[in-house]
Amino acid sequence: MFIMIVLSYANQLSGQDKVSISAGVGFLETMNVGVKYQINQSQIGLSIGTWFPSSNSYLYWKSLVSISGDYYYHFGGKSQYSDLHPWYARIGVDYLRVGKESSVENDMDAHIRLGRDCYFSKNAGISLDLGFGSYLKNESGYNKLLPSLGMCLFFKF
Repeated sequence: MFIMIVLSYANQLSGQDKVSISAGVGFLETMNVGVKYQINQSQIGLSIGTWFPSSNSYLYWKSLVSISGDYYYHFGGKSQYSDLHPWYARIGVDYLRVGKESSVENDMDAHIRLGRDCYFSKNAGISLDLGFGSYLKNESGYNKLLPSLGMCLFFKF
C-alpha cells in the first residue's frame, strides 16, 4: 500500500520512466519490494522486506522485517533501452527488526555495492550488485564486515 502511494505521487511529479518498482532478494535486505525515483543519473530507493520464519536453534525468529534506503549513482556504458548508464555505485542503510521471541538481535547496517542494470525492454530489467556492509547499530555491540549482495527484477513507469 505504502509503495503504491509513493509510486503514484512520484509519477505525478515526474515525467515518464522516472519511477520504477522492484521485487528482489538480498543480504541483508531480505526478500523485498521497493520503489526508486530517478534524478538525472542518480536514483533514490526505498524497500521493505521479510524472510521466512526460522526454527534453527542458533538463529531463531518468527517474524523479521527489513527496511532499506539507498542512493544509486549510475556511470559507465550505454543502454539501448534507458538514458541511465547501466553500471552503478550503491550506498545505503538496512534496518532489520525481529520479533521479541527471536534469538537474533535487531540491527542496522550500512553497505556499499557496485552493480549493473540489465534491461529486457524499455520498461523492465534485472539489477545485480555486490559489495560489503558493516553494522552501525547492533544490540550486542560488535561490528564486523559482511558481504552485501542483491538481485531484483524492476519495472519502470
